[in-house]
Amino acid sequence: MLFDVGRLLHEEFLAVYRAAAADADGWEDAAVTVAHRVGARLAAAKVPVAHVVIALRSTDRLLTEAMLDDDGDARALATAGTALAAELMSAFCAGDDGLADALLAGGAPDGAAAFYTVIAVRGALPARVVSAFRKRGPVLLATSGHLLLPVTEAAALPLCRDVCEEVGGEVWFCVAERPAARVALARKEVDDIDALVASLGRPSGVYRIDDMLFESAVMETPEVRDELGKVVAPLLANPVLVETVLALLEADGNRAVAVKKLFIHRSTIDYRLWQIEQLTGLSPVNPRDLAVLGTAIGMSRANALG
Repeated sequence: MLFDVGRLLHEEFLAVYRAAAADADGWEDAAVTVAHRVGARLAAAKVPVAHVVIALRSTDRLLTEAMLDDDGDARALATAGTALAAELMSAFCAGDDGLADALLAGGAPDGAAAFYTVIAVRGALPARVVSAFRKRGPVLLATSGHLLLPVTEAAALPLCRDVCEEVGGEVWFCVAERPAARVALARKEVDDIDALVASLGRPSGVYRIDDMLFESAVMETPEVRDELGKVVAPLLANPVLVETVLALLEADGNRAVAVKKLFIHRSTIDYRLWQIEQLTGLSPVNPRDLAVLGTAIGMSRANALG
């Protein structure tokens, strides 16, 4: 490596931190300009991503502490550090998005990481989600809208939860990890998970295949799927009862919570649950039976979508 990344960041970012600490006009524009210039330089030098992330964290800590010792504005310093990191990573990774398409197409180009976690995003603008991820490290954006993190699923899950919280509102992330040469399979998996999550009306959050094993197994087994379809056909013909099952699922089987969601009396939900059991032979108050009913509804909706 021709230069020390930490030293470079310290030299380039110092003026921005000083301006932010003094709450001087124009420091935000300066941060964008500096970060993009440095990010492009690091990308051209092919500096490893890990080195960049470590240097960013160290530089932010050192410069923030120095500015606070001089009574700098703590909030402005925090904003400056976040903005510099996000803009630098955006420039650093700008040339890598074509790599995401190549990986999703089944290739394993030179420069690819050993593993990737693929993320299907629903309910939020991809650009906003990408920006949130790039504050935390590298992320690739494919033309399909899928995101690829060059980390294992275990490392990706807490990042996804943090980004969900930062983005706010109703946003769904479905994740799956594969080696670089098998990223296309991860894409299929996250798309299948997302379809199930959407059809079941699951609440926003982060999902992986382990969260949907039963539902996925039913969808993959024609004999079970057909039999289940026959059992719940009378239920599917009654939108009110379907709504009741979904509300109970979202409430994790808690009838008191479901009652509030449905704006009905406790005796009303008890009557509906009795009707459901009479129609299907499955009791919604039994967690296993409730899961079966929810899967049947999701299967029906997924089939309707084609």
